[in-house]
Amino acid sequence: MEAPTTVDGPIPDATELQDFLERARRTLTANDVGEFVKPGLHQYPHQWNWDAALVAMGLGHFDPERARKEVRSLLRGQWLDGMLPHVVYHNGSSDYFPGPEFWQIEQSVAAPPGIHTSGLVQPPLLATCVRRMHRRASDREASLAFVREVYPRLLRLHRWLHHARDPEGTGLVAIVHPWESGTDNAARFVQPLMQVTPSASQMPAYQRRDSDHVAADERPVHADYERFVYLIDRFRRWGYDAETMYARSPFLVQDTLFNAVAYQALEDMIALADELGEPTAELERWRVRLHRAYNSKLWDDEEGLYFAYDARHHQLVRENGVATFMALYAGLADRAQAEVLVGAHLENPDEYAPDARSRFRVPSQAKNNYFYEPRRYWRGPVWILVNWMVLEGLERYGYHDLAEAVRGDSLELMRSGGFFEYYDPRDGSPAGASDFSWSAALALEMLEPLPLALS
Repeated sequence: MEAPTTVDGPIPDATELQDFLERARRTLTANDVGEFVKPGLHQYPHQWNWDAALVAMGLGHFDPERARKEVRSLLRGQWLDGMLPHVVYHNGSSDYFPGPEFWQIEQSVAAPPGIHTSGLVQPPLLATCVRRMHRRASDREASLAFVREVYPRLLRLHRWLHHARDPEGTGLVAIVHPWESGTDNAARFVQPLMQVTPSASQMPAYQRRDSDHVAADERPVHADYERFVYLIDRFRRWGYDAETMYARSPFLVQDTLFNAVAYQALEDMIALADELGEPTAELERWRVRLHRAYNSKLWDDEEGLYFAYDARHHQLVRENGVATFMALYAGLADRAQAEVLVGAHLENPDEYAPDARSRFRVPSQAKNNYFYEPRRYWRGPVWILVNWMVLEGLERYGYHDLAEAVRGDSLELMRSGGFFEYYDPRDGSPAGASDFSWSAALALEMLEPLPLALS
């Protein structure tokens, strides 16, 4: 296998590549606090849902048993109704806000006994990562036993998503808070959030801590953060009752990224179920409905883009962000849609392709979008997770050269700047949390064939 190319040319030699892989492994090991691997050295001291899924996938390359422990640890926080929360507080309080006490999950009859969690979900990436761990496992017997162990928990999560968050049977899963998207302050949430208008008397007391370790101008603006906190306060007052949250949350969005991740997860669940000899009819029904609704409701033929849908106010949110390409990651687009997404948008230097204003792929917001900010959280920086999803989609549709360009940029960002949360697309300078676990895990995933090729 040839060494991956970067914007500066190929990474020089096998020795440097092996050193890069070892740095990725050391990052994951350094962030291991025993029961889980924390997402970053300082900023995120607890276990996050889709971070843990990616960490497990990365650990699976060199320590399969530790990878399985990461999944089990995350599943300890699963609620009695099947919801898998976006944060599990195994280690109690810290300097992170919101801490476990702020969520007040004891208000819910579905909260897990004996463990503190948040009251929100996150993109259901876990089934996809479990399947990838299983596909590469050398000890097939141990891996199959693990899949058999966790499969019922994964099924409960997806059943919860397609009932609690799609009670009307639309085919699309709704989120009730921007944090559930995993892309907290992306521009596609500006319009729906503007409809959330708390008064001063409705705001609970709180103190932001997210800029203690990261520059404030890289974090969400104060007005948005107030809305984030206000929504949590509504949910805890409602005892996290799923029916009430869906019916009454002022923020209700059928998100492009979340539903693409959910669709790919259903494909992976079906593959796992087939191997286990489990029934797949329920999963197939959700998959078919989601595919149909994603294209009939979220695709805008005039713009040639997929947009999130504000289900509370019954309108598309026409903001051009990188989540539009998640349809490629999940195989939801047809060939004609893929050609438009790639040719008119991903390769357009005014939007996502490199030009004099930006050197690295793929900015998280189109550069000609009003809300584009190259260093602000989810408003423009390059994220390794997003790049991995984009290159997976490009490979799926046969855009192999462009996929390699995205892979090369991603590896160069990490090789030169270290494993960070995100990067400035203009010059590649790192930003956000340092020693970021999912970046290290995805470095291993992007170079999966390499150790065999170099041995």
